Amino acid sequence: MSWEKEFESYRDFLRSLPDRVGRGEATDHARDASGSAEGAVRAFLAAMIWGYGPVGYGPYRTARVLRENPDAADRLAEIAGIAQREGGLAAFEHVASQPLRYLGVAFGTKYLYFCAEAGKGTAGTAPVLDAVVRRWLVQHAGIKLGIESWRSPAYRRYLEVLADWSTQLGLHRGEVEELIFREGISREGSALWGEAWAGTDAPLEPAEIAAGARRALAELRRLFGATERGLAAQAQPHLDALAGMVETIWPAAIV
Repeated sequence: MSWEKEFESYRDFLRSLPDRVGRGEATDHARDASGSAEGAVRAFLAAMIWGYGPVGYGPYRTARVLRENPDAADRLAEIAGIAQREGGLAAFEHVASQPLRYLGVAFGTKYLYFCAEAGKGTAGTAPVLDAVVRRWLVQHAGIKLGIESWRSPAYRRYLEVLADWSTQLGLHRGEVEELIFREGISREGSALWGEAWAGTDAPLEPAEIAAGARRALAELRRLFGATERGLAAQAQPHLDALAGMVETIWPAAIV
């Protein structure tokens, strides 16, 4: 398992997680995030595993956040405490004032979400704002949030929109966000696909680009393979040409 290879000292913890980490599981681990640096790292790992799922570069990107930020674990614990005590907006504003290198809004709000959920009842929610949600807002509500970086006014606007909709629907803001997220997944086929190509976090490394390109080609082959035989045959030379280009630019050895 790539997560275990990247985080050998957390192997027992990783093996204790279910095969598929859900929102409830990640929230449970976030309850200890503000109590210690160790608890914050475990909560962060659970949140990132939920967010990245089987995407191959998830462990590398997660490790990079922890490695490239001084006192990263202590910072994550501090952020968790703010999210639990004061809510999502306060935690978002805190991160915006001192951004963690390589942690963008899309995955950063996933961590905030679980931390705020863990403190529910005493603080406001911190809804996820990732590529899937952003695209849904543009397509279905005409709302475009300029949030490629940690911009607090944009996140505040997002919370206001969700608050308005939650009042109309009789739901919590977090429930509205989850409905949007799930509906977005059902339309796009995969939230992971959307995250991989969103471009809202740190620039992709060559190995990440290569892996993403190969996954995209595999998906295209599958889709064309499911169509009528004639169309699949017409597409084959073009897919082979794309595959050749990928292997030329990013040889398999770098992946």
